[in-house]
Amino acid sequence: MFDELRRAVKSVLHQSQSPKSIPQLRKDLAGALRISSKELGPLLDQMTSAGDVFSWPQKKFWDRDPRSVLPDLILSLMAKFLVSTASKIKTSLKLPLDLVETALNELVDSRRLHLWQPGRMPYFCFPEPRKTALEAILNALAAGPLTEKELIGWVRKRLPGYQARHLKEHLYDSKQVYEYPKYGKIKTQYGLKPPEPEPYLSKAIQEINAVQKLLTPYRVSIVAIHAALGREIGLKRYVMEPSAERPQDEKASHETEALILKGIARLQPPGQGRALVSIRQLRRSMAVPKAAFDRIVLSLALKGKVALHHHDFPSSLSPEERDELVRDEQGTYYVGIVPKSIES
Repeated sequence: MFDELRRAVKSVLHQSQSPKSIPQLRKDLAGALRISSKELGPLLDQMTSAGDVFSWPQKKFWDRDPRSVLPDLILSLMAKFLVSTASKIKTSLKLPLDLVETALNELVDSRRLHLWQPGRMPYFCFPEPRKTALEAILNALAAGPLTEKELIGWVRKRLPGYQARHLKEHLYDSKQVYEYPKYGKIKTQYGLKPPEPEPYLSKAIQEINAVQKLLTPYRVSIVAIHAALGREIGLKRYVMEPSAERPQDEKASHETEALILKGIARLQPPGQGRALVSIRQLRRSMAVPKAAFDRIVLSLALKGKVALHHHDFPSSLSPEERDELVRDEQGTYYVGIVPKSIES
């Protein structure tokens, strides 16, 4: 009877996924054997002394040694937590903190876990902290540039206590992330692509717009102002006159010009010959190749037959949306077009 009871206890504990208390063992044994707590207690003490079972905290028993099983239990838990404190692991496993800390230190020494200590509180990480930080940074920047504060906030969701000094350290050797320079009211940002120049040109754009407004009464077009600016900063000389074309090309250009002007008039409200027309809408309304359409629209502006209205913030558009606009040699995107009356 005694041997049969020992075998039954070992069988129950071997099949169990966690340590069991005496009441739990009695319940599991009730189907085959009936034994009181007073009888089961001494039996378990004997089996513990013989090494058949092991004593666990909270007066529980299992057929596995806590010190040999605990590392795997912690690793299984950390696969879910990814980052955790010793006290949180202790609470989840319901084991003494000193036992948990000993196992955690052994796992760190064997590099099966990693230590992350941004301050006084140590954290234990399943993946390596630097790798975790870089993955979080790349995932965050995939949606677009972020300020330092915004980026740190993203990483802190994965690594508690993450600070600016950690970001500088982790990005020091990174060749995937660009640091955008601070300029005026523009804060330092980070992105996966080189910075767009538009945000840094806000003051220059304001000046150009002021000059255009000042010179509009003198029939100076925005294209002429852009050409002058290009010459001043040393860009390739802007050609103000249309280049010489072969006779057949010239005829085709005149036909396309007439087609575009008619398209503008067709899209304007009746009786509003000076109404602005969307370049996207105009382009979609006629079967003219993109390159030819863009060239003729810019040519009409150079000749003073139309006025073009530029987009204030083209970097806010998707590449597909920008492609529908007209772009000149200076990189300005135009979103609207309106015919001009030419005085003799």
